[in-house]
Amino acid sequence: MFIVLLACLITSNKLRTLVLIITVKQGVNISSVGECSMRSKQPIHTTLSAEAMSILERYEQEMGAKNVVLEHALLGMDKLRFKEKIDTQSMSRAIKRVRTGIFGFDELVEGGIPEGFIVAVTGTPGTGKTTFSMQFLLEGMMNHEKCIFFSFEEKVEQLIKQSIRYGWNIGEYLQKGYLEIFGFTMLSTEEIIEIIETFKPKRIVFDSLNIYTDITEIRKSSQWRNIVKVIKDKKITCLAITEKKYGLDVKEYDDFDFMADGILFFDKKLMHELDVQKDYLIEVQKMRLTKINEIPYQFIFSDNGIEIKSPAGLKVTFEKHFVSSR
Repeated sequence: MFIVLLACLITSNKLRTLVLIITVKQGVNISSVGECSMRSKQPIHTTLSAEAMSILERYEQEMGAKNVVLEHALLGMDKLRFKEKIDTQSMSRAIKRVRTGIFGFDELVEGGIPEGFIVAVTGTPGTGKTTFSMQFLLEGMMNHEKCIFFSFEEKVEQLIKQSIRYGWNIGEYLQKGYLEIFGFTMLSTEEIIEIIETFKPKRIVFDSLNIYTDITEIRKSSQWRNIVKVIKDKKITCLAITEKKYGLDVKEYDDFDFMADGILFFDKKLMHELDVQKDYLIEVQKMRLTKINEIPYQFIFSDNGIEIKSPAGLKVTFEKHFVSSR
C-alpha cells in the first residue's frame, strides 16, 4: 500500500504543492517506516522558512517524529524560493527617482527621492515637516498618482485648511479619488495595510510615527515591519515624520534614523547675533543610492509652499561638497 504525504508551501505569492509517496510493505508498522529518517526529532538544518517549519511541526505532532525526507524536500523548495527572490539578472541598474516638486530641493538629491524609499522627515516642532510632506503628496496628485496621508494627531479639517492657505486645491483631488486623508487616526496595523492594498497609492505620509509607536523600539516592532514590507513590496515612496527635541547643533539619532532610507532634518535658528527672526533650515543627512552634501539650506514659506533659497547656486555647492550616503 501507499501512504501519501501532502505538504503545501506558499512562496512568492504562489501555492506550490509537494507530494511525497512512501511505499510500505503490508503488515509493517507505520512507526517503523524510514527508521533512520524518523529517528531524530532534531531538524537537519536551521534555514527552513516559517511555513516549512510549521509543516514539519504539524507532522511531528501527528506522527511523533520529524521526517527527514520531507524536510529535505521542503529545504529544496526553500532554495528555489531564495533563487527567485534574489534574481540579480533581472534587477534594473537604473534608479528611478520621485520628484518632490519642492522648489530647489530635488537638486539636492540628484533629481528626486529613489522610488520605494522610506524617508524620515524629522526635526524640532514648527519647522515645516507637515507642510513639506503635504507638498510632496501634491506633486504626486498633480501627476495623477494616488496618495495617502495618515495623521495620528491632526484632524482632516485642520490639514485641509493648512493646504488652502497655500492655494492647494486639496478638495478637488479628494473628490477625484487621488487623495485619502485619515485624520486623528486610531487605525490598527491590519487596517492600515488593508487601506494601502485597496487604495494602491504611489506616495504615503505618516505624521507622526512618535504617536503611532515607541520610536525607540521601532526597529523591533513587528507591526511597523509589516507595514514596511507592504510599502517596499509595492514600491511606494513614503515620508515618515518623526520628532526631535534638539536642533542641528545636537547630534541626536533614534532607531528610525538608522532604519530609514533617508533623513531630512528640519530646524529653525538665529543665524546671526543681531537677527530678530529665525531662519528655517533643511539638511539632507542621509539618502541611500544618492550623493548628498550634508549642508543645511535655508528655506522660506512662500505663497505656494516651501521653497529652498538660492536654487541657482545649489549645483556649484553640491559639486564641491557632495558625499556618498550609505
